[in-house]
Amino acid sequence: MSRIQVFVSAASRGTLARRVGVMSELLDWSGSIDAWNAVLAIASVLVAWIVSRFARRGVRALLARLDGVPQALSRGIVSGTSAMVILLGVGVALAFLGAPLQPLIALVLIVGGIAVLVLRGIADNFSAGIVLQTRHPIQPGEHVVSGTVEGTVEALTSRAVVVRTYDGTVMHIPNQQFLNSAFGNASTFGASRSELEVRMPLAGAAAGTALSRLSAAAGRADGVRSEPAAQAPRAFAVGVEGERLTARVLVWHDPGAGRAVRSDVVRALAAELAEVDGVEIATKLPPRA
Repeated sequence: MSRIQVFVSAASRGTLARRVGVMSELLDWSGSIDAWNAVLAIASVLVAWIVSRFARRGVRALLARLDGVPQALSRGIVSGTSAMVILLGVGVALAFLGAPLQPLIALVLIVGGIAVLVLRGIADNFSAGIVLQTRHPIQPGEHVVSGTVEGTVEALTSRAVVVRTYDGTVMHIPNQQFLNSAFGNASTFGASRSELEVRMPLAGAAAGTALSRLSAAAGRADGVRSEPAAQAPRAFAVGVEGERLTARVLVWHDPGAGRAVRSDVVRALAAELAEVDGVEIATKLPPRA
């Protein structure tokens, strides 16, 4: 027999011996099993199975309270929770039986780390969705403002807040982004206020008379509230330069009706001051300190 064949044969025997040694190490623990350890192992699996049933019911009930969670995702979360509990019970049972758990623990840590990295964004949005749907800071049908997005809430899903803007665009704002940024709910109070600025010459009239005309004209516009008294249209003087008055007109209206109401108020003010030259009406106010 050649030297190469002898070397290959020795290497093969060495590999086989190592494999047999590893298998024997993994099976050595079976010789130390006693009755109590076996009973505790079986009890651990049974307890884990019972707890998994309660966990399935609890998770299913929690997901049922959340709107917009797809059924496939809900079933996956419920099944995953149950499987995790059962696997935990199996691990405890193996510990009672004396099995080496270091490889299993390492595998669980690796898989868990990968899952955290991959599902981090999904989990953040899902948890933020739970907060939004349990604390109810907003509801479908309400008018909200979030950053540059303003419109009506169409739906609250497990991933995003769906808002339809006033130009008809449907915006999907991730739950985490919506919850972590400042947002306003115009429907909470039940009314919204709009402001307009009017610049007009007094033409010899008193400032108070001009302000009364502005308030009365704004009150005749469609959609402007006159009751309660605190929400009645009001005009305030913010500056007088010679014979020129700068006034601010405040009107209250239903949430979400601001654009239409402001347009009607502009037309009402323009009709009231049609005979006055040099009138300026603006719905967008200059920056204020």
